[in-house]
Amino acid sequence: MAQLKMYWFPGTPIPDEPLPEGYTITNYKCEEDKLAWVACCKNGLVDDDADAAAFDDRIGDDEDIDPYKDVFFLDYNGEHIGTFTAFTKKDSMIGDLHMVGLKTEFRGKGLSKYFNYVTEKKLEAEGVRFISLTTDEWRKGAVKSYLNGGFRPVQYNLGMEDRWQAVLEEYGIDSVPMYYEDGSFYKTIYRRSLSKKVRIGVFGAGRGQTMMNFCKHSGSAELVAVCDLYEDKLQHAKETYGQGCDLACYTDFDEFLKHDMDCVVLANYANEHAPYAIKCLEAGKHVLSEVLPVQTMREAVELIEAVERTGKIYAYAENYAYMPAPRKMRSLYRQGVLGKFEYGEGEYMHNCEPGWHRYTRCDPTHWRNTMSAFYYCTHSLGPLIHITGLRPVSVTGFEAPFNDRMLRMGAKAGAFGVEMVTLENGAILKSLHGVGPSKNSVWYSVYGSKGTMESSREIRMDGGVRMLYANCDEDEGDNESEIICISTDDDLTQASEISGHGGSDYYVMYNLVEAIRGNKNAEIVDVYEALDMFLPGMFAYYSVLDGGKPQAIPDLRDKAQREIWRNDTRSTDPKDPDNTLLPSYSKGNPEIPDAVYERMATYPNDDVTKSKRKELGLE
Repeated sequence: MAQLKMYWFPGTPIPDEPLPEGYTITNYKCEEDKLAWVACCKNGLVDDDADAAAFDDRIGDDEDIDPYKDVFFLDYNGEHIGTFTAFTKKDSMIGDLHMVGLKTEFRGKGLSKYFNYVTEKKLEAEGVRFISLTTDEWRKGAVKSYLNGGFRPVQYNLGMEDRWQAVLEEYGIDSVPMYYEDGSFYKTIYRRSLSKKVRIGVFGAGRGQTMMNFCKHSGSAELVAVCDLYEDKLQHAKETYGQGCDLACYTDFDEFLKHDMDCVVLANYANEHAPYAIKCLEAGKHVLSEVLPVQTMREAVELIEAVERTGKIYAYAENYAYMPAPRKMRSLYRQGVLGKFEYGEGEYMHNCEPGWHRYTRCDPTHWRNTMSAFYYCTHSLGPLIHITGLRPVSVTGFEAPFNDRMLRMGAKAGAFGVEMVTLENGAILKSLHGVGPSKNSVWYSVYGSKGTMESSREIRMDGGVRMLYANCDEDEGDNESEIICISTDDDLTQASEISGHGGSDYYVMYNLVEAIRGNKNAEIVDVYEALDMFLPGMFAYYSVLDGGKPQAIPDLRDKAQREIWRNDTRSTDPKDPDNTLLPSYSKGNPEIPDAVYERMATYPNDDVTKSKRKELGLE
């Protein structure tokens, strides 16, 4: 787990307290002091002699440290009983307090505060921007000493605010200011019992259970309202997630939207997300939209403008971008490990036949039965876009034929689609996705100027997208690296185990809540990136309909581009009378007999088909 980080800023008052009788602060004076330095460091910094021996060379391992000026001892009656190092990093003018150790028998006497005072006076005089240190929650005395000495928490990694709230609760401290890693102010944070939770409403009590589950286990969010057309789903939500809280349930969305809440999660039908998102934004609510963001270009323009007009947060719940391997790929790429991005592949091949009757409720006009093969592209393409942060500029689409599996499912599109996407830097992506393959595959691979990384394939049964393999050189052209397996764990891995999709659902909600709380480091997929993930699929289908010609992908950040596409209503959704209807399959919608849907309705032990069976007189 990442350490806590704290900063002290020049100008903070420094108490002028004399040391207790018998104690003095001295500098490192000679090589013989190294043994005493190691001995002091052993107390709390290392656990055994082997580790202590490794410390022997660390006293001078930073070129900015001059031991004779920067390494200090706390002495008692002439004996070195504690140590700390206070130095300035010359390239950044940031101070550093580290290698703090105090012999066990001298702890609990309030002596460590003098380490802080000496450090603060010395480094303030050197003109530092601020002083930095790292520590851990379990070093309770040290953390309390740093807080009392004017050091403040830093928001720099996952879960930091929550961890600091717990620390403040333990010490009975109501609030402290918290800062970003660059030293800018983040906000005042409060101890856990005083912190306000983000109030969440969920529209769609089926898929929305993931978001409800987060609220149930999170200390930063609470579920306050649920809306669904189906009373049985609302009842289940009330029983499962309403224990110990006043959970409001609605069947009317407009009434639901009046509820006092900060954010609405849209887990309704995928072809309806955009209009509901716009309603929520206009009502002053932040939005988390499930896949997909829009279904027409007109909706895309209207959604972006609603986000910009209202200033509310729009986050896209592309959970596969937060899967363990893609999540780690993004981190390593942003650190420069991969070098310049050159190529990537993503696969989301999902044989949906076994559960299709549940997903579609045996309705021939359900959006899943009428979407094109390219419609559901963001699980394969989205993680690659999120890794690179690069905008797609053109795409060519390839459509697999309608097959017997799609016929048995009652779905009217090709079995799957392939997109070849060019990014703004000239790199190429291949996206393979669909609901009609015979077997499943979720897999990601990226190439850069320093090497390659990829997740394990699902078919290998060795952890799939939880496993990440890399073969990257330290510098371009080294050609000396070897394949290694890299851990995909981070500070939220354990907490995320309560969620589905490899824990990725947890990260979606966690980052949403962090963004609403004001954390600029929150890793949400905003409205512009959401469209960068989706539009390649839409325009890949236009490519197929245009005989396989490449299609330019508009950048709707550009207001001039919006005017070009503002009235484009092409869609495969037959339920929207305002749309210009396209076939679900490029060669024309296949004829699917009613008997297909009637047969699916006879599948036993499935509550969602009860109404269909009653309609057909089967029960």
